Amino acid sequence: MKKLDQFTDHLRTNTLRVARFHFVYVLIYVVQTIVYHASKLITPDVVLRRWVAVASLLVVTTAVWFISKHRTSSSRLYQLAISAIIFADLAFAAFNVYTQRGYASKSVLLFIVPIVVATVFISRRALFATAMLAIAAYTTVAVKYFVDYFNEGYMVELYGEIAFYSAIFLLVAALLWSTIHKRT
Repeated sequence: MKKLDQFTDHLRTNTLRVARFHFVYVLIYVVQTIVYHASKLITPDVVLRRWVAVASLLVVTTAVWFISKHRTSSSRLYQLAISAIIFADLAFAAFNVYTQRGYASKSVLLFIVPIVVATVFISRRALFATAMLAIAAYTTVAVKYFVDYFNEGYMVELYGEIAFYSAIFLLVAALLWSTIHKRT
């Protein structure tokens, strides 16, 4: 019972940390969007889509923060909150990759965020499942962009980028697992 309480406390504490981190993440994204909009680097329709995406992430972040602020003995509630923010992060990264030129996007780095968040579970399965979901989401939006804008690149480049970033996602998950596994 004490071990379960420790795990629940671990989840609660880290759920709160993840939510706080996400508030900063949202703020950084908002500042970037404002600067890009003020500099006319992005069109008004892209600005609107970015605001909708970041507002959606903020709603999920706020819900997760609210859940983590109320102490409960249910570790399941914290697990669901972390899962929700992981899925929101995956959707947010996918949105950014698609709207910023698909496989040529620099936003592919955003797929690392949900993989890092998955370390809260202290579970190899959860960590690698999140990496696989990141691979699936990245592959889907990269291929979708390629199909929608077929004249912007070469197929070999598309699949080369997908393979490279998929390997990176798995390597990051493995590195994180080796780091957290030694501590536990």
